[in-house]
Amino acid sequence: MSEEKKKKKEKKVLSMYEAFSKISDNSGIKRVKRDRKENTIRDFFWNYPDYIAKFLKLTTPLSTIILFALIGLGLFIFLRSTTFAEKISPKESNYYIEGRVGAISTFNPLFSNQNDIDKAIQELVFEKFVYIDSKENILPGIATKWSVSDNGKVYTFDISLDHIWSDGESLAIDDILFTFETAISLSTEEGYDTVGSGLIDVDIEIIDSDTIQFTLPQTNAIFPELASVYIVPKHILEDISLKDMPFDIFARNPIGSGPYRISKSEPNIVYLQASEYFNPEPNISNLIFRVYSDISSLESAFRNDLLDAVVLPDNYTADFVNEYSSYVVDRIDLPYRERLLFFNLRKEKFQSESLRLGINYLIDKEKLLEESGISGDVLYGPIYEGSWAYSSSIDYPKYDPEKAEEALEEAGYTRNESNGYFETEDGKLLTFTISYLDNESNQKLLETLSTILADEGVIVNLEPLTYSQLTQEILATRNFELLMYEIELTVDPDQYNLWHSLQKEYPNLNLSGYEFSRVDILLEEGRKTIDREDRKEDYALIQKYLIQDMPVVFLYRPSYLYVVKDDISGIDIENIVRVEDIYRNIYEWEIVK
Repeated sequence: MSEEKKKKKEKKVLSMYEAFSKISDNSGIKRVKRDRKENTIRDFFWNYPDYIAKFLKLTTPLSTIILFALIGLGLFIFLRSTTFAEKISPKESNYYIEGRVGAISTFNPLFSNQNDIDKAIQELVFEKFVYIDSKENILPGIATKWSVSDNGKVYTFDISLDHIWSDGESLAIDDILFTFETAISLSTEEGYDTVGSGLIDVDIEIIDSDTIQFTLPQTNAIFPELASVYIVPKHILEDISLKDMPFDIFARNPIGSGPYRISKSEPNIVYLQASEYFNPEPNISNLIFRVYSDISSLESAFRNDLLDAVVLPDNYTADFVNEYSSYVVDRIDLPYRERLLFFNLRKEKFQSESLRLGINYLIDKEKLLEESGISGDVLYGPIYEGSWAYSSSIDYPKYDPEKAEEALEEAGYTRNESNGYFETEDGKLLTFTISYLDNESNQKLLETLSTILADEGVIVNLEPLTYSQLTQEILATRNFELLMYEIELTVDPDQYNLWHSLQKEYPNLNLSGYEFSRVDILLEEGRKTIDREDRKEDYALIQKYLIQDMPVVFLYRPSYLYVVKDDISGIDIENIVRVEDIYRNIYEWEIVK
């Protein structure tokens, strides 16, 4: 390259450098100040698809997995919901849909059960060995004939071999033996409260293919009721250990020989179909039981015509059913169900008979039911007034403030005229806590009782409990002051499990911890003969001693309402002993459209 061209090139580069330097020089340039635009909330929501797209792009594939998992979870929850079930359930002419309030526990009938929903399903799925009517008569079940030895210790039953389990297997005598022996073993070996708890010393023997014999260690007048249990299939349960029996799938999807079988069981809904093996075949082929957590949810379903029937406590919460003329409303009185307040006699305070009697005199039971809006029959003693064993000669304690003051004064409490409350000499107020299962009716009842007793000079604290708390923290440990609890008695007046001193510990029902040797002897003697006149004398004395000692407050016998559409015929509610007896003849029901 020539020297001249080289100089021209350098000069050109220098000129470009100088030009750039001039552009970069700030001294001659006037800056224009601009405000920076900030993203507003409005801009964010306007452009959110872009933000989401950028986020998904940056976090793929993890974000895609999470997104589909959330969609799947939401769909799963919706498919299991009551709303979905109500929308897809066909309202065909051959469907019966019933609503209940409560919760499902177990459908295994080997375990003693106070749950009305469980017992309703058991009545539909299983058959009993024998049945007992309201007059204490034995009625045929799987056993069709029976005889009793002269000494009342040996019962021999002939069974029908025409019954078939809903899986197609034939019911056999081995199933009968297995049911009773398993129920007994669950009680003796695992400590469960079962239908075999009262049969521990009974010897059971198969005589032939359709005959079974029970030999009692001594005469027991209530044996027929103890034998009135649902029969379960040996071929389904024989391989399940006793320890695992309560948790086996059988508890939610059992096999029975009754008119219906469970086709699907969910936490809040049970679908049943007529068993093709039951004779006679039910006219209604499909049953659906919907379970609601509270009355308001059930009421909503009822008002939206989602239910053919409901079973409700007869109280203020059931008023809405009277608004519908297309439903038949029947009241069901339950003479063998009682609502009691158990004093815990293990507590020093409640060992005073005078204190317990004084509290009884302070409670106006008619006023309690009226002001709480709860329907039922007021209860004054342990035995149903319609029973042959009821003693009318006893002076049952009724509301009497004057007698209450006398009894409480004997217990060390006098009314303070300045504040109106009962208290001891050193100023300790008469107060106690009532524990109970937390639900709307119980809450209303006990709030009313608390107000009534406050007006009478006693302070009551309320302790509402969940079902788990009640069973695990109260019943199992007996740790309470007063406990409101509902019990179901046998039709026979025997109440050994409620008052005998050997029944004080869990899972037995002597919740008060009551002990009196004379009552123990009478309870034992009352079982040893089937002669009613002899037994009547024993039970008259038992009632006398219990009223003197008052280990409980006898509150009332609850009644229920069975509300059903008027196009369902064949229902027989006469001589009902238990709520589940509604379905005793369900195979005869028909839906007339």
